[in-house]
Amino acid sequence: MKIYLMTYFLKIYWLIFLLTIIAAEAADDTVLTINGNLINRVALASKEQSPDFIITTYYDLLADIVKDEIMARRLMLENLLPNYEVAYLAADSAEMAEVRDKIDLRWARIQAIHIQFFNAEVVNVLNTAYIAKFKGLLPEHSE
Repeated sequence: MKIYLMTYFLKIYWLIFLLTIIAAEAADDTVLTINGNLINRVALASKEQSPDFIITTYYDLLADIVKDEIMARRLMLENLLPNYEVAYLAADSAEMAEVRDKIDLRWARIQAIHIQFFNAEVVNVLNTAYIAKFKGLLPEHSE
C-alpha cells in the first residue's frame, strides 16, 4: 500500500510539474487544478473537441491502475454496442433489454470511478462526452 501511495503521489507531482510547463507556454490559461483528491476541469479539453479526445484527456490524468480499469470498462461498454444494434434491428426486445442491462451496469461503474476521481464539473463534462459518443444510448441525466 505504501508503494502504491508513493507511486501515486510521485505521478501527481510529475504531472503537476509537466502541466506547469505547459501552462507557462499556454499564456496564463489554467490547465489543471486539484482540490483535495478531485481533479478539476482541464482548459485543453473544450466542448468543441471530440468526445474521445475529451475522455482521453481526463483519463490520462489518472494513475495507471485506475486508467487501466476505466479504459477496460469503456472498451467493454463499446463492445456491447454492436449487440444492441443487432437486437434493435431484429426488434428483439428481450435481447435489447438484456444488452441494455449490461450497458447500464458498465456505465454505472464508469460513473462511480468518475465521481471518485473528478469534481462535479468534470463528471458532467465526461458524462456529456460519453452521451455524445454513444449517440444517446446512455441516460442523459446520469449522476
